[in-house]
Amino acid sequence: MSSAFHVYVMSIFDVSSVIEQLPQDLRDRFTEMRELDLKVQNAADTMEGRFRQFFALAKKNKPEWRDEQFKQIKDEYKKIVDEADEKVVIANQLHDLVERYLKRLDIELSKFKLELEADSAGITEILEQNSLLLDQTPVPSPVNQPSHSHGHHHHHSH
Repeated sequence: MSSAFHVYVMSIFDVSSVIEQLPQDLRDRFTEMRELDLKVQNAADTMEGRFRQFFALAKKNKPEWRDEQFKQIKDEYKKIVDEADEKVVIANQLHDLVERYLKRLDIELSKFKLELEADSAGITEILEQNSLLLDQTPVPSPVNQPSHSHGHHHHHSH
């Protein structure tokens, strides 16, 4: 029979292995997204200049030139929109990845609780209550009340 400590240590390893995988997957996706972001931004900046130039030169040039330039500009804008759409796809994939990892962590936590309970009944409730107590921030006492009442000393046993 394994000890509660052994189960706890094993569970920590299980969770950390999940967390170790998480950043790499996410980093790859975020890097991809950032690169696309820069690409889209640069292309949009370039197109803005091209668009201004097109309008500045449009009157001086023939309709054929205008049509050809306008078609090129439209094609470039379509590429930018496609890359922006790709960013949305990556964002959705990132969301799905995070959801999957959260589910895996929930499963690991449930398994850990079951194993811990099998070894020491009631232990998870005690640990969760202690954790909640630690999470609670102390409420500051009002300034007009003295923090120590004189004459009444309370001794707390733990």
